[in-house]
Amino acid sequence: MGTAGAVLALAACGSGSSGAAASSAATTPAAPSSSAPAVTSSAAPSTPVRPSSPSKTARPSTTRTTTKPVARPVLVLESDGLGYVVGDAAIRHLPFGSDATAVVTAVGTALGGSLTRNDLPECGQGPRSSAGRAGFSVLLDGTKFVGWTDQGAKGRRLTTADGLGVGSTLRDITAGRPGTTTSEGSVGTEFVDADGFGGILAGASPTSRATLVYAGETCFFR
Repeated sequence: MGTAGAVLALAACGSGSSGAAASSAATTPAAPSSSAPAVTSSAAPSTPVRPSSPSKTARPSTTRTTTKPVARPVLVLESDGLGYVVGDAAIRHLPFGSDATAVVTAVGTALGGSLTRNDLPECGQGPRSSAGRAGFSVLLDGTKFVGWTDQGAKGRRLTTADGLGVGSTLRDITAGRPGTTTSEGSVGTEFVDADGFGGILAGASPTSRATLVYAGETCFFR
């Protein structure tokens, strides 16, 4: 072979090698770029949060409100009827002739219970009725209040405004009521003052005590 043929043969071989290299480069996948930014988290690790302490609630007040019991009305013995005291100073008068129902209600409230009713057809002044409780009674003429009688009771003492009642001595009575007179009869020693407040005594001595007091009409035989 001549020189020109050798050169052509080398050229042909070089041309084939370059084509293979080009083909190899075209079919090899590109490696991932190392310049792609890495994904990182910039958030700092979370710190556990302590639960807030429960708010202190105020303790309930221990102050107790006390309610004073309502005082029971008090009866005052009067020569012309009854006094009915409510509270510290207020007094209501129930004179003879007052409505029987109102008087019975007031007396029952003051004595702490309902009154027992009785018919009294043989009273000297005509048929009457009474309503009473614990030794105290009111005398009624139909629908009218006409008298009262007190024989006393354990644990209670009714008096006049000047302190006279069952248990008072004749000396106390005559000193407080200068016009008081005494008499003897079937019921024993009896006293009565100028206004009609009267009663029965255990005796006739100054130290004898009243066992019963009354005002207005009565219904016991002398």
